[in-house]
Amino acid sequence: MNLKKVKKKEKKEKTPKVKTFSQKKANRVVLIGASVLLVMSGVGALRANVMASNVDNLYSKVDTLSEQSKKNKVDREELDYSTLSFYVENFAKEYLNYNSKASDEAKKARIDRLSKYLSLDVKNVDETENLQGNVLRTFKNTSLSRIEKMEDCYLVYLNVNYELEKDKKTENVTQNMVLPIQVKDNLFSIVGRPYFVASSLPQGKTVPLKQTENSIDVDGKEKQSVEKFLKMFFTKYSVGNKQELMLLMKKPATTAGQDSFVSIDSGDMKFFDTKQKGVTGVQVSVTFSDNTTKLTHTEDFSLWLSKTENSYFINTMKHYFTEKEGND
Repeated sequence: MNLKKVKKKEKKEKTPKVKTFSQKKANRVVLIGASVLLVMSGVGALRANVMASNVDNLYSKVDTLSEQSKKNKVDREELDYSTLSFYVENFAKEYLNYNSKASDEAKKARIDRLSKYLSLDVKNVDETENLQGNVLRTFKNTSLSRIEKMEDCYLVYLNVNYELEKDKKTENVTQNMVLPIQVKDNLFSIVGRPYFVASSLPQGKTVPLKQTENSIDVDGKEKQSVEKFLKMFFTKYSVGNKQELMLLMKKPATTAGQDSFVSIDSGDMKFFDTKQKGVTGVQVSVTFSDNTTKLTHTEDFSLWLSKTENSYFINTMKHYFTEKEGND
């Protein structure tokens, strides 16, 4: 066999075909890819913004809850209701118990005990020295009925019951005694004169509430007009007729009818700027007399008056000295 004639058959390799794209098709692919990337980046940015917004809202809610929690904690720490109740009930007992026949030493001891509850002068609260005749006032019981938080203080309402004996005549009296109280360093102090309202109505040392130091001058004619109106108003106020008071004030405040109007300290009447057009602000001290014992006591008032055709109308009345009209 002739090996030279034997030839190895070589297998031909196939040349790969290269697919070609037209320029138009290539542009379309690039455009689609860019669009996909743009959409994906937009979705990512949107999700990031939503998450950031949710986180901000969450932090805001947490801050709000934290502030509310702190406020509630401060309120709870500032006003211990059981301690306050014990405080005011003991004051009421000291204040209402009075015997005109008691010795001077016993009367002085009572005054000393009362002064420990007060930020103002005890003489502004206890006026038994003006009492004439023999009077025995005996405390029976009391209960804290409600508390109002005002801008200047807390108004603490006590339902008090006591017995009055004068010239062998005995009377049982029940009414609400209201005490303006401030709290500082977990200590309570009475900062205004106690006042009395009808029982059917739903109440350390600090600076006492005082009359305005920025009083404004009014002409003599207007001052006389205001004083005349206030004398008429407080006469009706002491009687406690709600129907009559509705004609004189926006929110009628009735009394038990236990006292009679005596006088207004016109020399100490002060006017203040209400920053309201047509509204006059006045602060005044008014003296009342108990119908049975003739014992007098003085209460402080701040009033916001609107001029009517022939007189005045009371928009707001506060039972203590203030220039703040809120909380009504």
